[in-house]
Amino acid sequence: MRSADRISIFKPRRPFGGKWSCMTPSEELSKAEELIMQNAYSEAAKIFIKIRQLHTDLEPYCDYRLAVISNNTGDPLAAYDLYYGAFTASPCLAAFMYGDNDSNSAYVFGGKKDETETTSCPICGSPGIQPKWCYPLTEADGFNGSFNPIRLWMYCEPCHHMVARHFPEKLFLHNDNPRLPNPAYFSYYSAVLDRISRYTSGMRLFEVGIGACECLLAAQEIGFEAYGIDVIDKHVSMARERFGLNADTSDFLEFRSDEKYDIIIMGDVLEHVSDPVAAMQKANDLLCDDGAIWVSTPNFDSAFSITAGHDDVMRRQQYHLNYFSRHSFYLLLAKCGLMPVDYNISSHYRGSMEVISVKSSRKVD
Repeated sequence: MRSADRISIFKPRRPFGGKWSCMTPSEELSKAEELIMQNAYSEAAKIFIKIRQLHTDLEPYCDYRLAVISNNTGDPLAAYDLYYGAFTASPCLAAFMYGDNDSNSAYVFGGKKDETETTSCPICGSPGIQPKWCYPLTEADGFNGSFNPIRLWMYCEPCHHMVARHFPEKLFLHNDNPRLPNPAYFSYYSAVLDRISRYTSGMRLFEVGIGACECLLAAQEIGFEAYGIDVIDKHVSMARERFGLNADTSDFLEFRSDEKYDIIIMGDVLEHVSDPVAAMQKANDLLCDDGAIWVSTPNFDSAFSITAGHDDVMRRQQYHLNYFSRHSFYLLLAKCGLMPVDYNISSHYRGSMEVISVKSSRKVD
């Protein structure tokens, strides 16, 4: 993921529409970029507006930068229109903005795709969600062209929760070769399992979203009776065929089982689901009465995210539909009959929170 300043220096690589003006105002553009870095947005905007009026071949670039200014000054809807105007005028804008060595430089905008629109808060159902942030998903590594290139985050004030305004009906459109487990994560998950084991005595573990299998492998070594699911078939194939783990391919919202589990692991899952209430209610149904659930998910109110501001990479994650705060996540737990008993700042993903919860009816010392 690039930081904001990586695309802020004007270094034209190829012309829009096949030709450049003979008076490319590179010095003025560089000055405008410096003003953006200084948060002098009004002065920068004046320069970009002037340039786009005098040099029509630079309109897409100027609109893109004006979109950044609009978002950073609290007008995400204007940013949304400006970004799409820039991509519409120059479908190959990504190559111009980011350079040939960037992973997304080959992206070509082919017009807006039909996507599901979120009209209410997924936590409380309120229809009063309002635009909060707007970012190009093309600024994130590995952008999938099956998504629209612009992400508009909607904010629910009562829940203090963020939700993506638009997303594809079929979210997991990728099925690339899975990465191998990272040995550095085994000790991390060992610590996670030690922490959650303080709230249950059972050893039946269920992981939702097994990914590269680090948690399942660690759990198996420690002695848990471990089982997991994932929506990506190649992750499950690796788990079963390469490591001999007990796993199946399934969407958690469609998963059915009569089993009850002592521990449920949901690492970086909830931000991907369209109905987090249904997901946590299902988790509660699968949990033993004296069991515990561990959830890791990005927190836009985290110390890291507040510090990173608009450079927070989580704001540009194409596969994320929900962006929790501690407040909205605790509201979700309460709604689903769960009670938080442990909160940790993640050492695995910057800006994520890790929360252990148990059934609300249970007494915990």
